[in-house]
Amino acid sequence: MPVFQLDALVDKLSCLGVNCRIGNFKSDISPARAPYFERWLSNIRGGFVKIADGNIDYIGVEDVMRLGPFFNIYCLIENDHIAENDDNAHSLLEAVPYYRLRGGKVIKMGWSGGVLAGVLEKDKELYEQFARKVMDEEVRKISVRPVNFACVIETRAWEPAGLASAFGVIDRIAFNAKELLKQVHLGEDIGI
Repeated sequence: MPVFQLDALVDKLSCLGVNCRIGNFKSDISPARAPYFERWLSNIRGGFVKIADGNIDYIGVEDVMRLGPFFNIYCLIENDHIAENDDNAHSLLEAVPYYRLRGGKVIKMGWSGGVLAGVLEKDKELYEQFARKVMDEEVRKISVRPVNFACVIETRAWEPAGLASAFGVIDRIAFNAKELLKQVHLGEDIGI
């Protein structure tokens, strides 16, 4: 099975102006968060991508083999107030796109899920980016959900260039999620 080239992803994201590097689990993730984040960030030998500024904090990759190799991609937005077992977090952050195509072009598109889905549906910039990239696997397979201490935007990719080409869509979703989280109080820190 081919190995996902994290260094190639870092190079491609850097060319897009994203300040990122290959992350180190021991030094970049607090010991208190390590048990929660290892599921998302420690699936391949090379580690994960740490983003220094922007809307996404980490990108984890997991090898998958189903009818050929591909990679599950996990883009995490770290947040002290999110708990996976909190129904309010699910009502707030779950989102999955739906769309209808004709001749490879989007003729109808929306988002289903929680409050974030409604926000994403109104984002004209996201709609335009999504409509341009909808034929790409990395965009078609996007979903958003809460996990412990983070909101995760999931997708799948065949290679780093595909993920880098979809990064604008993913980052725009992350922007909307972060803005929503600033406006809503989910509770006290679930802290440890």
